Amino acid sequence: MRLVIAAALAASLAPALSRADDRFTALKQRAERLPSLPGFLERFVGGCRDAFERHACEQNVRQSRRAFEGKTLLTTVSAAELARAESDGSRFRIVLTPFIDGGSGYALTHGEPVGQDQAGRPRIGFVVLHGALRPGVADLEFRSPFRTGFVEMEVVFRPEGTWKLRRRDGGYYQGVRARFLGVRLVDLRTGDEIASRVL
Repeated sequence: MRLVIAAALAASLAPALSRADDRFTALKQRAERLPSLPGFLERFVGGCRDAFERHACEQNVRQSRRAFEGKTLLTTVSAAELARAESDGSRFRIVLTPFIDGGSGYALTHGEPVGQDQAGRPRIGFVVLHGALRPGVADLEFRSPFRTGFVEMEVVFRPEGTWKLRRRDGGYYQGVRARFLGVRLVDLRTGDEIASRVL
């Protein structure tokens, strides 16, 4: 299911965008920043494969999950492979794939993947951001950080469990099922916010 923001009326667009920005900032201030997303994913999912260490490993995983239960967390990741931007000269639309590869064999996802696409990749619903281009920002300028990969994403989320999906070529995809509470895209070249959304 695609998650979308209803477009605001032109007359109230600037205040609406300001409120969205304020809401994300407030959300971020209440969150605990993760020092390492891969480390969090490894502790939360737990790859307990060693038969001799499995019992102790599984106990550690349960303790880790309890420690994160109910917490609001914050992580920052590259959005170069996650975001696709479109604009028509006055408005923009950014489509995010909320499947963040933690680089440790595990992923952080908004919700749980449902099946696989034709290429065998986990299929998950998009998160969509809409808004108006800022005054003086041309279409080409807006798309530039997405084309060059200079886009960073802050994600505020709450972990809700784990998921596991069999790969077509053997083995499994695994990850943490989370509820994304808010996302913010930042232009790495300038540090400016591109767009944000509180879900």
